Amino acid sequence: MQTRLWWAARVSGAALCLLLGAVPDTGTAVFAQDLVCTAAVDKTSVNVGEPIKLTITLGGDLTGVKLPPLALPEGLVVAAQSQSTNFAIRGGAAERSMSLVYVIVPQRAGSFELGPFAVTHRRKEIKTDPITITVEKPAVPPSLKSAPGERFTL
Repeated sequence: MQTRLWWAARVSGAALCLLLGAVPDTGTAVFAQDLVCTAAVDKTSVNVGEPIKLTITLGGDLTGVKLPPLALPEGLVVAAQSQSTNFAIRGGAAERSMSLVYVIVPQRAGSFELGPFAVTHRRKEIKTDPITITVEKPAVPPSLKSAPGERFTL
């Protein structure tokens, strides 16, 4: 009976360490991989006022990551933003990732360069590749007038 209790306490303690991100002294680090940072958009050519979804993804060892505020060129505004964090154990190794999603709305036509976006990790700056988007004036301006009772979506 005492052996079963000892074993249950040992297994529970190891599970708790993994959930809290602590690493038991086994000689290998669970979060040993380097940080990876990528940026992507859902489209690179839009009309003025058409939203673009920018996703910045960080993967690997997120310990001590410093995220600077998002800097965008003049003529682009952030309409919404969200953040999600994922944690998984694959092949006995813990994997963490964080996604920062921004909905960007262009206010004028032109060519814009997003990024490069940079994060600081262990006194080292990690940058994404820049992304070029093209914004054009729509041929026909969108009309916000609608017939009585008709729905419209912005």
